[in-house]
Amino acid sequence: MAHIAHTAPTGFAPVALVRGLIADAQDYMARRKEYNRVMQELMSLNDRELNDVGLSRSDFHAIAVETAAQL
Repeated sequence: MAHIAHTAPTGFAPVALVRGLIADAQDYMARRKEYNRVMQELMSLNDRELNDVGLSRSDFHAIAVETAAQL
């Protein structure tokens, strides 16, 4: 007995590629926006406030990257 598989086309490959690139760019921009927001917020803290929460200015980049990656 013969089997025939019917598959529907998933889309024209170049169109899917462009859509993927656009989605990747949008994700990058959202993460970058969040990174910048966190950095601005951290930069607004004075040394006393940073000491109160146990942070130093050298921690800012790692905190902002980790926060943005959670999007």
